[in-house]
Amino acid sequence: MTKISFLSHASCIISTESTSVLIDPWLIGSCYWRSWWNYPPVNPDLIKGLTVDAVYITHVHWDHWHGPSLKKFISKDTLIITHDEPNQRSVNDLKKMGYKNVVLLKHGQKYKIGDILITPYQFGLFLNDSSLVVETSDLKLLNANDCKIAGTALRSIINRHGPFDFALRSHSSANDRICYSLEGSEVLYDDKNHYSKAFTLFMDAVKPKYAIPFASNHVHLHKDVYQMNDMINDPFKLERFVVQNGLMRDVELKIMLSGDSWSSENGFEINHANKELFENKAQHIDSYRNSKAETLEKYYNQENRVVVNDRIIKMFQKQIESIPKILRRNFGDYEYKLVLFNDLQEWSYIINPKMAKIISCSKEIENGSVVRIPVKIFFDSVSMNMFHHSSISKRNKYIFQSEEQMKKFEKFQDLLEFVELEVFPLKIKYLIKILGAYVRRWREVLVYFQAYLLKRKGMEIYHIEEEILKST
Repeated sequence: MTKISFLSHASCIISTESTSVLIDPWLIGSCYWRSWWNYPPVNPDLIKGLTVDAVYITHVHWDHWHGPSLKKFISKDTLIITHDEPNQRSVNDLKKMGYKNVVLLKHGQKYKIGDILITPYQFGLFLNDSSLVVETSDLKLLNANDCKIAGTALRSIINRHGPFDFALRSHSSANDRICYSLEGSEVLYDDKNHYSKAFTLFMDAVKPKYAIPFASNHVHLHKDVYQMNDMINDPFKLERFVVQNGLMRDVELKIMLSGDSWSSENGFEINHANKELFENKAQHIDSYRNSKAETLEKYYNQENRVVVNDRIIKMFQKQIESIPKILRRNFGDYEYKLVLFNDLQEWSYIINPKMAKIISCSKEIENGSVVRIPVKIFFDSVSMNMFHHSSISKRNKYIFQSEEQMKKFEKFQDLLEFVELEVFPLKIKYLIKILGAYVRRWREVLVYFQAYLLKRKGMEIYHIEEEILKST
């Protein structure tokens, strides 16, 4: 008998009578600076005394790679599995935490844990996410979670492993596009229906027996982002989109939330009380926030105690300097204003990417590009060299006077992300690893080329994803 037990946002356990594998444990508390919280909240009884034979981590983002959950529930001798990628951030952090039994799998490498067979498939230029195929004697499951695998790369998985009983995929935004704005414009730089479209196109390509909305079941409780809850594409919104548009006719959409399960022996066991949490969602989220009021208030006070210091500014400047000069030169005279803030005060700086200069300035100076980041988020993300994570919190704000300014800043953000991913400073050893990885992942290169051609036509990144999924 095989069983799938859904625990949280992106976490589930796949078990047989002799073996159990836990995927992406974020089981307690919040992540991204108290911005993201599991929804529905995880019942403590569901995870009490949790023990498993192995843990698989799909990628390094904190709603999947959650340190507090690992520390609380996973012993240091437990087998931890993740995918082998050119940067070693994930495995190094696991070893620093004391995990002694860490296994890295290459793209497409099969691995047996008892009577459960897993196969990871990477996707993503530099920032490697991984989808995971899980096979037992009576189950074939594809957990795509946040992995945007598509085109020939996805088709190869289907051909090698399909047909699938279950496919799991995200269905809401985890990026910061909603935080971008042009002064005087009401344009939102995201398409709220894209996530439903992409989910259905993915499922049309994979054609599993059951399609599970996954890795997007969270809410925002921090006061800075509480108003963004309406923008989260929850599984019941997805279901309405599918029904209203007559989509996924050959696949059964099945909503499975924390506490729900399926087994090859007993079929589905669904807690129907979870649906009511979404029918009166605003009221329930408000109650949820009230239940965490003490935790949130304590955190607000903690944030207000954090102030800027020269050390963290110099650290950020050094990260900018690690971007090759030939790439920074392209920014010309472009500068943007960085505003670091808490509830009590603000600090303003002018950032010059080309010269890698950070100059303190007065609040009154304006130059058309303003980036606002809570000072604690800036402090933590820079000190950990995980600057990309700051934007996932959705607590940053990016305000521009022109599209040109916005595009230049986005390019700069991409380069800073390469610093986090250990691409910069450039190292020959790293480049060799990249080339070696793409020997196995050559189909992915074809997808990038397809995306490049569509980008040249002026297509937005989220519409590019849809086009490639249609051709899968």
